Amino acid sequence: MTKEIFRELPWRSAVTWIACLAVAGFLALGLRALLAPIGAAGSFGVPPPAGDGLAYVQAFGARNIGLALAGLALIVLDQRRSLAVLFLAGALIAGLDFSIVATQVGVTQALKHLAYVAGLLGFGLWLMLRR
Repeated sequence: MTKEIFRELPWRSAVTWIACLAVAGFLALGLRALLAPIGAAGSFGVPPPAGDGLAYVQAFGARNIGLALAGLALIVLDQRRSLAVLFLAGALIAGLDFSIVATQVGVTQALKHLAYVAGLLGFGLWLMLRR
């Protein structure tokens, strides 16, 4: 008789696949910022600076790639609560992004960051409180 291994993040669960999609999104945003910083700056909400000023865009791209790799590791290692904390930290980061964009160019341009806050916060809490 084989014993089934209990996983907090079972591969057949929707929550695992939603987490994988979110991690893929972080990775895609990061890669875009590294490879196409002008376009990434525009979609972030702050007008791209000329010349070497694009380094900040590549820095937030590196941040997103780091978050994606940490998230992927937590999924593979079956660390549901740690993954929840990562998503909650991502909500904080998105909130700070909202503040930066709202301060620099206006609230209307920054509203999508509030949607990210809501999504990351909701998903992080769902992971944290799910039994």
